[in-house]
Amino acid sequence: MTVWFTSEAFADLCDRTLVERKDEEPPAAHAHVYAMDAEADGWEAPARWDERTGFSSREFDRILAECGQRGFYHHDAPSWQLYDRATAVGVQTLPAQLAIPPWEFGSPLRLFLHWAYAAAGMRLTHAATLGLNGRGALIAGPSGSGKSGTALAGLLNGLDSVGDDYVLLEDGPSLMAHSVFAMLKQDREGFRRAGVAIAELDAREVNWRGKIELDAAKLCATGLASRMAVHALLLPVIARASRTEVERIASHEAALALAPSAVFQLPGDATEGFRFFADIAKRLPAFRVKLSEDPVEIAAAIGAFLEGTGRRVD
Repeated sequence: MTVWFTSEAFADLCDRTLVERKDEEPPAAHAHVYAMDAEADGWEAPARWDERTGFSSREFDRILAECGQRGFYHHDAPSWQLYDRATAVGVQTLPAQLAIPPWEFGSPLRLFLHWAYAAAGMRLTHAATLGLNGRGALIAGPSGSGKSGTALAGLLNGLDSVGDDYVLLEDGPSLMAHSVFAMLKQDREGFRRAGVAIAELDAREVNWRGKIELDAAKLCATGLASRMAVHALLLPVIARASRTEVERIASHEAALALAPSAVFQLPGDATEGFRFFADIAKRLPAFRVKLSEDPVEIAAAIGAFLEGTGRRVD
């Protein structure tokens, strides 16, 4: 993806937050995005939706889909994100340099990546990951279920991860998860429980969900892995158990945990998205992980599970 910015601040944010891929093979597809803000010469402020007639995001998606386009309108800024699938060209209009939706500061250009990858048969997915020796698991569930905390515990205690919030899934002979965003998100207490000792932790600003965003490379020497093969689907539960336990669950339960947040947080291509994630839930063995309160023990339990040596309740 090639992006043209009129905002240096937005360009710097993307440079800090996005993982730069260094694949040697040329890309099979290429998208172009123009990020324009009203503080730049020659670019007008974004038009505001006529709110007297109401607004339906579903109707908006339907109108755009009939034209082969995808889009998102954010009322508060206001701002627009529009993408044409046929030409692989997108435009983001902002009233000011960093007037992006608050949830995109940790994942800028998220929707354009989602739309472009979906057109290429891949999916940007709201899930975390953990792996060991290239063998990984997708960690799914709604916000607050423990995805980020589980990924952080593993990453700080010998496991690999390609992300704790959004990852790219590529289907093939093996399901592959790729890193996209470099930031890890957790509240202050969650970082402390995981053993993160950063002097300026208290001074850090929190995001719209009350979490601090830190570069994974600053938390551990290895940082995020580039990719890993996914062999299982894990659903964490904050059980505060004496030790972490893993139990097998049915595929339909896994689909209900994976598909809703992965589809509804990323507008456009909903039908294809549900089909993609339902297929994943059918193919991958799925497990509920009842978490202890000890991040070292959690990492050891999941590591043993990935090696096939861990205790499991069927």
